[in-house]
Amino acid sequence: DLVVVNLYPFAETAEKFEKGKAGFDELIENIDIGGPTLIRAAAKNYQDVLVVVDPADYPEVATQLSGEETVEFRFEMAKKAFGHIAVYDVVIAETLMGVQLS
Repeated sequence: DLVVVNLYPFAETAEKFEKGKAGFDELIENIDIGGPTLIRAAAKNYQDVLVVVDPADYPEVATQLSGEETVEFRFEMAKKAFGHIAVYDVVIAETLMGVQLS
């Protein structure tokens, strides 16, 4: 199986929010919930699922799929996926820590 997920652009929205160019509702709306869940499930099952979270990896994924991708490649993509989600969650947490509700 193949799972390809591009998350909502929370970091970009947070930058706009900090500059006053996005509201709090837009900030909250750009917290992706389903995407991280799908990524985690796919990465956990790397033995049977290839998970892709970075468009920069598309060419290599295409190359792998045109041959026979290996469990080692799927594991590398799974590790990258878990790291991607970790960074995403940290950006959300750090951003929200700085928000005061009026």
